[in-house]
Parts: sequence; structure tokens; C-alpha cells
Amino acid sequence: MSTTIKSRTIKTAALCALLLSGLAHATDLAQIKQKGVMTVAMSGEYPPFSQPSLKGGLEGFDVDVANELGKRMGVKVNVVKTEFPSIIAGIQAGIFDLAVASQGKTPERAKAVDFSDAPYYYDGVQLFAPLGSKATGLASLKGQPVGVALGTTFEATLKEKGHDKIVSYSGEQEGFLALAAGRVQAFLTEKSVGAVAIQKGVKMMPVGPVVASDATYVTFAKNSPALAAAVNKALNDMRADGTLKKISMKWVGLDLSVPSK
Repeated sequence: MSTTIKSRTIKTAALCALLLSGLAHATDLAQIKQKGVMTVAMSGEYPPFSQPSLKGGLEGFDVDVANELGKRMGVKVNVVKTEFPSIIAGIQAGIFDLAVASQGKTPERAKAVDFSDAPYYYDGVQLFAPLGSKATGLASLKGQPVGVALGTTFEATLKEKGHDKIVSYSGEQEGFLALAAGRVQAFLTEKSVGAVAIQKGVKMMPVGPVVASDATYVTFAKNSPALAAAVNKALNDMRADGTLKKISMKWVGLDLSVPSK
């Protein structure tokens, strides 16, 4: 089926209003097929996974995965740009049918939504600092501001590691600007995200070893077994026939469809 991409930003306040209205509800595959369109959420601020396109709408790794899922499930795809912290609430409310938003699995999130059986890509959490920085790792930055994107597992990672000065930003783009301006001494994000940003001219460097391994999943509402089965089958087929690898090589230049050895 053909796909349509609409970069429609849903702000947190607007989402809360919809939740309070009680008009939204979780959907399963039959309802999606009846509509003929699957609404997929992502932040649009996480290049190269989701970012604004010069042609309008969004583009990136996550966008290509969302479109391929829709194609294999026989429905059009409506990609919606929304603030990252609001994605799970939007899924619970039925505003979004699912999210392909580079979300990691956490116990807190698992209470609210369900995840695909397997990740659609594997990565690592890496600290980045300005060129010339004397930082050697997170421990060397004790008491100094380190940036992360708001509502991400990176924020939780810093807290788990005992870092005491965390500055949150709306997304990686804003965080990299803060790093360049000296408002933070380092920024924590996916290894692949930082590597691509460096290739595109962001003046920073990886610091120390990978802080933690990471894997990202497709998320959808609880009690939607048919949708879960369709997503899992599509992802398994995409990995088996090389589609996930192809998408990864296109956007990252590395095969993230399997765990690194």
C-alpha cells in the first residue's frame, strides 16, 4: 500500500487535553485496518532516526521502519511528530496506534505499553564532549553539567551512574547546540547518533567507553494482541530478508539490525 507522511506536531498540553476528554481509546489491528491508516509517533528531533525532511514531513531510520511496517500490514502510514515524553501517554489514549521512536525498554514504560518481541535496532550509550575536552569519561565530569534529551533512558542512565548535574533538552539538536555553546561539558546519547552528527560537522568527540548497551523497540497499547502479532511478524521478516540492515546502512552506515559482537 502507498504511504502518506504528515509531520503534525502534538504538544504535551494538547495531548493532556485529549486524554482528559476521554474521547481517545487504544486500538487494535482490526480498527486500524478499518481506518486504513496507522498513526505512528516519533519525536522528529533525533537525527538520523527521525528529522525534518527538505521535502516536508519527516525522514530517517524510524520513518523508513514505520513505512515498511505499514506496507507489510497493508495500511497507509501517518507519521506524527510529537514531543518525546508524550509518546507513551498518546499510545495509551489511542491517539497514536504505535510508536517507532527509538524507545528503549524500561520497567516503568512496560507498565504503560507493550513492546515488540525483539528490538528493531541495537546500539550503545556514548558520552560526547567538545573537541579538545580533557574529559576521560563520566567520572571525570563529576559536578559538571552533562546534557541529555528529556524523558529518555539516557537521563535515567546518568542518574543510575550517580551523576549529580543533569541538564535536559528537547532533543539531540538542542543538546548539541548547548554543547557547542559551553552550557554543558558533555552530552549523552546513542553512539550512532553522535557518530552521524560528527560526520555532518558537529564539533565533538566520543569520550570513554560505551556507558551501556542499548536496544530500541516498537511500542503499542496493551491488550492489542493482533497488532502485536502483526508488528512482530513484520519485524522478524524485515530482519530475515535484510530490510532492517538496508535501512540501517542507508541512515547510519552500520548494520544495527543485529547486536554488535
